[in-house]
Amino acid sequence: MKTKLLLTYILLSVFISFADAQRIVTELETNSDRLMDSRPDSVSSSKSKKIVPVDVYAWTIDETYGNITPAMVDTISHLYQNKDLPEGEKGKYNTLGNVGSPRMSRIFFDRPQMSNFMFTDLYDMFFVDTEHFLFYNTKSPFMNINYNWNGSKTTGSDHVKVTFTNNAGKRTNFGAIYDYIYGQGYYDNLSTSFMNASAWASHLGDKYNFHFYYQHNFMKSGENGGIEDEIYITNPEDLPTSYITNDIPTNLTKTWNRQEHDVFFFNHHYNIGFYREEEVDSATTREVFVPVSKIFHTLKMSNLQRNYRSYANADNFYQTSYLPCDTTQDITKNLAIKNIVGLSICEGFNKWAVFGLNAYIGHDYNRYRMPELISAKDSIIGKSSQSESNVFVGGQIIRTQGTAVHYTLNAEYVVQGENNGQFDVNGKAEVRIPLLGDTAKIALNAYIKKTNPVYYFRHYHGKYSWWDEDKPNKESRQRIYGTITIPHTKTILSAGVENIKNFCYFENAGNTKQATSATETEEAKPTRINNITPKQHKDQLQVISVNLQQNFRLGILNWENDVTFQNCTEQDILPLPKISLYTNLYLKFRIAKVLNTEVGADMRYFTRYNAPDYSPSLGMFMNQDKTQTVKIGNYPIISAYANFDLKRTRFYVQYYHANQDTGRYFWAPYYPMNPSMIRFGISWNFYD
Repeated sequence: MKTKLLLTYILLSVFISFADAQRIVTELETNSDRLMDSRPDSVSSSKSKKIVPVDVYAWTIDETYGNITPAMVDTISHLYQNKDLPEGEKGKYNTLGNVGSPRMSRIFFDRPQMSNFMFTDLYDMFFVDTEHFLFYNTKSPFMNINYNWNGSKTTGSDHVKVTFTNNAGKRTNFGAIYDYIYGQGYYDNLSTSFMNASAWASHLGDKYNFHFYYQHNFMKSGENGGIEDEIYITNPEDLPTSYITNDIPTNLTKTWNRQEHDVFFFNHHYNIGFYREEEVDSATTREVFVPVSKIFHTLKMSNLQRNYRSYANADNFYQTSYLPCDTTQDITKNLAIKNIVGLSICEGFNKWAVFGLNAYIGHDYNRYRMPELISAKDSIIGKSSQSESNVFVGGQIIRTQGTAVHYTLNAEYVVQGENNGQFDVNGKAEVRIPLLGDTAKIALNAYIKKTNPVYYFRHYHGKYSWWDEDKPNKESRQRIYGTITIPHTKTILSAGVENIKNFCYFENAGNTKQATSATETEEAKPTRINNITPKQHKDQLQVISVNLQQNFRLGILNWENDVTFQNCTEQDILPLPKISLYTNLYLKFRIAKVLNTEVGADMRYFTRYNAPDYSPSLGMFMNQDKTQTVKIGNYPIISAYANFDLKRTRFYVQYYHANQDTGRYFWAPYYPMNPSMIRFGISWNFYD
């Protein structure tokens, strides 16, 4: 703990010193561009009190074109007490329980499609992909320090995140993030230790723009295979002695999943256009650059590695061992390089250009390395290496200007390579209409796609997981999803349907050995078998979903509700809970006219269903063994909290899982929810 605090202190000192060095540059410039025209000047008269501007703007960009989408800066106090929970802000994730541990949304329409290096998909609480990476622009140096903690030295967790950003000129910004998670975990052998260091820079010029970031991640997760028996949670009174959480026996010990990532991303474009005069007011005009076309280029390079490491024999838990070694060192590596070059015709340069047009050609290259058994007789283990590449083309029609209608239509087709014939056509539209004295927003998202299963679904080699599926069928999906937002009634209603053919998923195949006698079967069969295998559902399945978010307010009393109904025609293939619910009842008021306060309690709940099991050897969720299914759910988890916001500081105290009692409180089969505990968090913003 002392080492962590010392490291945090040193890092903060460096950032603060750096911010002081940059303040002179910032104060000499009027830091305004097209994103910040309305902000006040940062330089005050020497005779008056200096006013430090606190405006900070953020956005994300899409990986292909570099189109900018405005985003919220994480300075909002509401629901701050839930942002560091592994089950998510509204409890929508299946998780192993500890902070940072693998998780998967129970809401099907919130799940991203399986990525090429699928092992990062379950770590979206920590691993940030390009589409969610924040870029900033700020009028003064900005730094946020965020710290969450709970529990004791043997069970608790610490999460420290520091974000620093500053402008160097009117349009150029740079910054860095340090993110550190250390969680002992309330259940044995389930610790997490994560570190992220990221840096970025951006420039929004008239003719030349660029966005760059580099991130390095190190992630180490303990794997305990779940507790040995549910009885420790469901019926502890039947046991001869009582157990605290970290004394409950687990299926695995001395076992970890380790990942290390280096990601480099660079998108830039050159605008071709002209300058024209625009009227600011009746007496003032200004010269504005109007882009007509642009040439853009995107380069992304990733060096990703995963290592499943175990120093304890787990043959009974996994049933089958594919490599002749006492310890496990399953190392797989993926080197990925992606290049895209394109041309755009911009919208809005004259009255006829009501939308923009983009077209591109791209190439991606992937090299994979995994263990290979060269000689079983001599126990020789080597490395296999395989490369794949694809050439693809695509285009976009986009309208972002105007106030009534916005839309985007994207298309991509793979013309050559391993994924030849793969395509993705997707679009979204947004319409604003007058309703109930306010403006309602109707949004529609849809896609049609046919995709080749990712490499690791087709090939994987490890001590306890091994397969080679050379020619699986392409997965076909069609989705339509719509949302109507009515601010006047504080209502958001969403509904969607998706049809899938050749659905790709993982399943626990269970006991597949053929015993030679009844005695051998009885002796060899463990309590549970974890035998993951890839599967495809050849027939079509359908998922429907309806979500209602409805908020109420009466004076200082607030009640927020988020409920989702969903159903799948093939629950054995794609299990989903019928109902997922989050409700939050709280009082919102101000103390001494300066301290914004929220005091209340919230609840997470989902109906019982055969939730996905988890495979430590692959680090992925999978359908349960059909011969030993376990239902979880139908258990509300209630937490009380007090949330405060004082100028530049947010902080909270939360009594988590206040209703803990004997019951089926699991986030995933054999992975219990954390017990009752006190959680704290604090976040400081510094603008100078």
